[in-house]
Amino acid sequence: MRSLPTPPAASLSGRQQQYISGALPHAAPLCRLSNAVGARPRAPLQAAAGRPHQNRVLAQATQAATDSSSGSAEPSPAGPLLLWYKRDLRLDDHPGWHAAAAAAGSAGVVPVFCFDPARYAHLVLPRGGAEALVSALESLDRSLRQHGSALMVRVGAWEDQVPQLAAELKASGIVAELEVEADWRQAVQRVATALPEGAGVQHWQAPLLPTYADDFRDVRALRSVYNAPLPVLPKLPRLPSAAAVPGAADGGTSVDSSIGSIGSSLGISSSQLRQLASEAYRAGLSPALQAAAATQPSYGGGGGGGGASANLAGSTGSVSFSDEESNGNGSGNGRGARLIERLVSSSTSTAATAAGSSAAAAADCKPGLPAGTSTSTSAAVGAGQGLSIAAEVAAEFAAGEGPVMRALGSYLRHLETAADGGSVEAEAEAAALAQAIASHDLPATPDGCFPALFGRALSLGVVSKRRVYSEAAAILSQQPEQPWPAGFGLLSQLAWLLTSSGGAAPRLRRQRKAAAAAAAAEARDFHEQMAAGREGQQAYGATLHHWRWQGLITDYLAAPAAQGEAGVGDQSTRPAILLCHGFGAFSEHYRGNVAALAAAGYDVYSPTLPGYGRSEKPVLPYGQDLWTQFLADFVLQVVRRPVVVAGNSIGGFISASLAADYPGLVQGLVLLNSAGRIQQGYQPPAEPAKASPPPPFVVEGVARTLFAFLEGNVSNQLRRVYPVRPQRADSWLGGEIARAARDPGALGVFRSVFYLPPPRPLNYLVSRLFGGPTLVLQGLKDPLNNAPARADELARACSNATIVKLDAGHCPHDEVPEICNAAILKFIEEQVLPNNSSNSNGSSKSNMASNNAAVAVGVSSAPAAAK
Repeated sequence: MRSLPTPPAASLSGRQQQYISGALPHAAPLCRLSNAVGARPRAPLQAAAGRPHQNRVLAQATQAATDSSSGSAEPSPAGPLLLWYKRDLRLDDHPGWHAAAAAAGSAGVVPVFCFDPARYAHLVLPRGGAEALVSALESLDRSLRQHGSALMVRVGAWEDQVPQLAAELKASGIVAELEVEADWRQAVQRVATALPEGAGVQHWQAPLLPTYADDFRDVRALRSVYNAPLPVLPKLPRLPSAAAVPGAADGGTSVDSSIGSIGSSLGISSSQLRQLASEAYRAGLSPALQAAAATQPSYGGGGGGGGASANLAGSTGSVSFSDEESNGNGSGNGRGARLIERLVSSSTSTAATAAGSSAAAAADCKPGLPAGTSTSTSAAVGAGQGLSIAAEVAAEFAAGEGPVMRALGSYLRHLETAADGGSVEAEAEAAALAQAIASHDLPATPDGCFPALFGRALSLGVVSKRRVYSEAAAILSQQPEQPWPAGFGLLSQLAWLLTSSGGAAPRLRRQRKAAAAAAAAEARDFHEQMAAGREGQQAYGATLHHWRWQGLITDYLAAPAAQGEAGVGDQSTRPAILLCHGFGAFSEHYRGNVAALAAAGYDVYSPTLPGYGRSEKPVLPYGQDLWTQFLADFVLQVVRRPVVVAGNSIGGFISASLAADYPGLVQGLVLLNSAGRIQQGYQPPAEPAKASPPPPFVVEGVARTLFAFLEGNVSNQLRRVYPVRPQRADSWLGGEIARAARDPGALGVFRSVFYLPPPRPLNYLVSRLFGGPTLVLQGLKDPLNNAPARADELARACSNATIVKLDAGHCPHDEVPEICNAAILKFIEEQVLPNNSSNSNGSSKSNMASNNAAVAVGVSSAPAAAK
């Protein structure tokens, strides 16, 4: 098990060294504050921004906060500060409170949460999400009241509500957590520019890692001090009379008059949240996607790898946020309900979660077992029963700051609590927790229980990364509760090894869970710091942005369509272009494509798949189903209009899966030396195919060996797949791939390959399920397969595909980008756009398929490719 820093006052036993090594650094409190768009910062906040003096400044800020809350601070002529809660719904380890309390003086601090329906849709629309948010807010309000404050709640767009509230209260400024996600960061910037004159936004961060570097290997080599969580202030600054919330003085209910009472102690109910989020989300979809939802087409599916039907069925208010539903018969083929599922329905399905359902359906933040992968995993937990329990446990864990801290302690010590017994209720809770943990601790996802059970709590900010790490580190530093028995009594020694009181075997298992929790906190902090530094950078004619998918951070390149191009027409009616990279690659592998395609009049997006590049790599069952879900949600949440999707290698197979399973999202498909078997006459089996992996110890050994070999030979492998223009396999590309291989969790992504069920044939996805316009760009010098024969085989198997043969290797989009760009644009103009027009007039896909039956051969010349 990888090394973890150890607490300053702890030493580790020899047995503990089997799991951890090194030293856990001395914990030092730390926060970072920086300025955003707005007025000149208040002096105390500005003082806290310097890294060399952060610990000293924060200590002063904490003391000043205590003084101001007791009334000893000098009167402040300025108005109160707004402490803007977004995804940090807690008091514990909250640098914003410490800084705001120090800066506010006698003017006071107003804690406020503004529910923006469009921006919280991804959190509240999945099952259980709205209930979790309401519970977390109510818990936060109770905690605030216990410390002399209360939570004000507003509903509406941030850009409207927050500046309006600041003006009403004559606020001197806002303190808010720095966002790394593009949409949220841009919205906060717009809030800052709309604030009254003299007010600004101060951002805070709570990093776990004291030192950041792009390469995680360097981070681990440099670390000596990890930042400890901050304590809750003993008393919070007073709530100004102008912001008095009904009941704040006597512990009553908190209802902001701007929203009225709609069903909870905060005046906001889960059903209302869902309704508002549904309406906002529906309004953000393009007319083309709304029309696709209304047509309710039906596409058959099934087969290995969990390919089920993917209807765009239901109302126009339907959506996919990786929220799997049973199709009502327990078969687990629920994707038809998943993609366009009614968000607001008078009759919510009460069918039991199917075997193919993901634990993320109720746990939201981490897609524990995506549809399809369950064919090999859910059987191990009894037809989804364990997943249901895991979902219930995860929902309870996100219910508020107090519950999640108790849950964290129970999780880290569940072996002892289960063994030591107690009340009937305690034993039942311990049994439910153990079953939830077992449902995720599978060979494909060892220690996957922590992200699945605590992902939602982390995404809502009910618990901080630093608190998780601190609690886990405390477990890792514990010594056995009893010493090794004296003498040579075999029975007493055996009892010491096996019992929770002795602690040997259970303690090692407990430490494994603690190490997994610490690693998850450390990895998330690493990727958040990376994203914070890279957000908004320009790269290859596009802008680098970040997006949270189910709480997981990933990046994407976005290039808007060039304006004023002749013949471009109305951009809103044209598809966007979505580019999907291959195994081991990342968004910027399309460095030669994004700007050129955007210049032709198309919005272009190139996301990094979870587990690759600079995306976060938590313990998940990576594979075709998870990545297909990711692309579907990316289209719906980020692009929000139909796409022409192009994919290379495994990305080509994922793109074909997206087109097959979610055809309402895809208007055209481009395969660039795509992976995937070709099988004529394929018929999906009655029972989905299951994975047949070797024993776990074999998987681990082979995975580590191959991973080490590939990591050390990136440059040689790249040059091999770039046979025509090897100079394109440059040091930057190899360096980025090698850097990603050293990220925390990278080995787990590689390990997951061994547990994938047999995939459906590529031609079945392209021809039978999708049936729409398809372009195959095949590099004939691909060393990974017989590329010429494969191109001919695809031509025979897919009547709807146009085949273009290229003088290139495995990555033609990067090796000969000019040729690929021209071919893609020609394909869209000649086949996709006319087909869309004919479909809108009632024409069928079969007409288009007959037009594309011919195979076009366009082999580029070697001199042209070498330019």
